[in-house]
Formats: sequence, structure tokens, C-alpha cells
Amino acid sequence: MIRHRPSRFPAFVLLVVLTAAGCAGRPVVEVALVGLAPLESTLLEQRMRLDFRLQNFSERPIRATGLDIALNVNGRPLARGVTAQSFQLERLGETRVSAVVSTSLFQVARQLLELTARDAFSYELEGRVYLEGWRRFMRFSHGGEISRDELERLAGIGGREPAPLRLEGTAPIGP
Repeated sequence: MIRHRPSRFPAFVLLVVLTAAGCAGRPVVEVALVGLAPLESTLLEQRMRLDFRLQNFSERPIRATGLDIALNVNGRPLARGVTAQSFQLERLGETRVSAVVSTSLFQVARQLLELTARDAFSYELEGRVYLEGWRRFMRFSHGGEISRDELERLAGIGGREPAPLRLEGTAPIGP
């Protein structure tokens, strides 16, 4: 008796078609980092609030259940954070979301050592927006520069009161 081995080709084709259909319906969203503000901290842990503006350029509303964020400065990890804040982006709409990130004394000390040798710091913000009713999450990334004066104002260096920093820039969200 000859046994016929089922072909895997139809399953593969179905997987490709479903993946392509999922990509075609993906929402077009941009994330803008619009501010940083220092929060109450301890000697070993520093905390900041990051403020984002999310814009939905699609015809479909998007419901999100939270964000996770990593902030890298000069190519090195500086802070991480999460928020379970749920929000909805109306079709062709926007909303603001905040998240708290934490860093350690050692990560900050490493960056401060480089502060004296630089006039500006490069930063990269990476993260995921967790979606309801879509794929599990969508990634985003945004980079830019912060001047030494802006960082000193944010940290309250030179006898100044720590002050929020306003930034503008966009980061497209993608798979």
C-alpha cells in the first residue's frame, strides 16, 4: 500500500496570503516625542516622564492597551519604562500619552562622564504600542539630538530648578 504524503505547499500559500492581507490593513500611525520631565528620584534610581503625541492617518480607529519604551543615549541604554494606559486613536485623529521611565545611578554616571566632552547628545527612542484587535504590538523608533544646555536644564544642573524639555519629531510605527 502506497501512502500519499500530504503536500505542505497549500498551507504555505495560505500563510503568505494571510500575512499579505494583514499587512495591507495595517494602520498608519506616527509617534512624536514631545516632552521629558524629571520626576521624584532616589540616589540609585532616576525617573522621568516621557510625553508622546500619536497620530492616526488611517480610516480606522485604533485601540491600544499600552506602551513599552527604551531610551538610548549616544548608542547606550539609558532608561526603560512601560505604561498600561489604554487609549484610542480616532480615525484621522491624535492623542497624547505619557509613560514613566527609570534609569540607574550607574547609567546616568556613564552619560555624565561623556557630557563634559560633548555639546550634544544623540538619542534614540524605541518601543512598542500594544494593540487591541490587531497584531499583538507595533514597533516604533525615533532619534534626534539634545544639546548640553537642554540636558542641564532638564536635570537642574548649575543651580537651576529641573524643568521639562519640549521636543518635536515624528517616528513612524511599523511591524
